[in-house]
Amino acid sequence: MSACVLTYAGGKFRFIDPASQLGIHRFYRRTAQSTDLDVAQVLSAAITAYLIKMGVVPALFERMVQVGRGQMELLSHSDAARLNLVNNGVLPAEWGIEGKQGQVYLMGRQQTWNGTGKLIMSCAPNQRVRFSALYDAGDNNGFITRNATNYTLRINKQFLPIASLQGKPSVSGDYVLASFTPNDSMLWAISGGEQLGFGFHTKDSNTFYGFLVDATGEQDLVRSWIKHCTDR
Repeated sequence: MSACVLTYAGGKFRFIDPASQLGIHRFYRRTAQSTDLDVAQVLSAAITAYLIKMGVVPALFERMVQVGRGQMELLSHSDAARLNLVNNGVLPAEWGIEGKQGQVYLMGRQQTWNGTGKLIMSCAPNQRVRFSALYDAGDNNGFITRNATNYTLRINKQFLPIASLQGKPSVSGDYVLASFTPNDSMLWAISGGEQLGFGFHTKDSNTFYGFLVDATGEQDLVRSWIKHCTDR
């Protein structure tokens, strides 16, 4: 409730219990002073900048100032999620074409409370695409490289088996790295996927490690990159 909502917005991963309530209202001073207008302008700018920095849609502040003096509005959980005040442990995905050491590639990355996943698609010989998955699983990195026996390309809710990798998975910096060359049917699935990712599977059929990167709205970029590599 009240200013505590702004403290809550300071968390990197922001969850909410079903029974919890979020209360918002405008800020106000109980006694009027001649500097009130100046203070209000400074505070408004500071709060808006803070919300943007924390990834919260600044329209939340508009909702706050619409609540009357001394009143409280309970923000629904759906509105809190829409405004990204609640992110349920998932930060927005980032997509873009990057370059390093003379090589250009398409990268998608997304950070969650359960680790960070990166996808790198680069052009390979014979008009193919090299698909590299990098997963920061923290203390589980070594376990994954030692115990993973099967691997899958993840498209939305599907797990597509990968016949073979380009070498065994290895630890590269903070990430477990695995690469393979998708076949044509996989490329077709990748080009239209709303979520793209990778799965590391152990002998325990009930356990796997992996990630998904949100590609909603980025399908044209992904398709264009695949076309760039396969039409050369």
